[in-house]
Amino acid sequence: MTLQLSFIQLVTICAVVNGFVFSFLILGKKENRFANRFLALTIICMCLTFTPYMLDPSIWHSHRWLAWLPFSLSYWIGPSFYFYVKTLTQPQARFTNKQLWHFSPIVLNYLHSIYHLIYSGNHHPYHWFHYTAELFESMAILSILFYMMLSLTIIKNYQRNLLENVSNLNKIDLAWAKRIIVVIVTSFGIILVFLAIVSGVRGMVFLDRWNEFRNAVLLLYACVLYWLGIHGYLQTQTLQLLPVFNTAQELPTEESTRVIQQLEEVMREEKLFKNPELSLTELSRNVGIPERTISEAINSKPNNNFFQFINGYRVKEVQEKLRDPKNSHLKIMSLAYDSGFNSKASFNRIFKTTTGMTPKEYKMKDSS
Repeated sequence: MTLQLSFIQLVTICAVVNGFVFSFLILGKKENRFANRFLALTIICMCLTFTPYMLDPSIWHSHRWLAWLPFSLSYWIGPSFYFYVKTLTQPQARFTNKQLWHFSPIVLNYLHSIYHLIYSGNHHPYHWFHYTAELFESMAILSILFYMMLSLTIIKNYQRNLLENVSNLNKIDLAWAKRIIVVIVTSFGIILVFLAIVSGVRGMVFLDRWNEFRNAVLLLYACVLYWLGIHGYLQTQTLQLLPVFNTAQELPTEESTRVIQQLEEVMREEKLFKNPELSLTELSRNVGIPERTISEAINSKPNNNFFQFINGYRVKEVQEKLRDPKNSHLKIMSLAYDSGFNSKASFNRIFKTTTGMTPKEYKMKDSS
């Protein structure tokens, strides 16, 4: 028997092997150790779930016992990723036995496999059961979409919370996880639409039509596996964030003005904003003002938060350095790093948002 693999199958097999390797690497990381267990489970479930699609259909017909192997774990992909995001953004959160029910629908994955194990070939004495089992297995897509949307909501709340607690978002804003959710939701949404279109009146799916799209789906899946494994492994330790304070009106105007003046004085004299890792907690420790008071005072101004407050001083510092002839020989990024920025992309974005110009445009305008 000669084994023949297409290019797409080879790429997918490499992605699966890569997924298993990164799963074990992720489990060995010290950062985000508890959350990484769920990420490793997500990757392993994806690897096993898509493994059957890489094999030739004849293999399944020849070896019916393969139906008993734990390949179909699609009902675990959604909840495992959801708990990864939850424990990553809320380090104090813990998984309890009461939450095991999220993983209980796994039994629906095996109804279809068991049916085909008993009734092989095209012999289907219980069409209604076969159709129901097939439908339940396909509904795992809805489960994945549901948990991905929940994860997206958590990440959005986490990112809003970050703006109130840190001055640099580099490596901790989970932008990669947000993008991968969008890709997964879009791709699974397309698959769901496809299944709805190619299903006949009796609910029978025309597998020959599916083969036309399988290569594209496998290639997309391979990319997602690489993306999830690599970015998950590179994810740095997340922070224990304070809750967002939405009670700015409780701080008297006089008190708010006094706190802002004190903060501005400290920024001018001590230039604390030059510390790339400056956080609300550290600022509170330096000025001797409670974190909640600082947050409420800063938020008392419209469309303002801790992130914008600190980076506003960094932008002003860069502007002053660009205007100084003594710095004309220095690169813009050198001035940016010296002013507290730690990423070129975030510096360019924040500078343009604040001034309406790119750093190069500002420098050229100032020198003309």
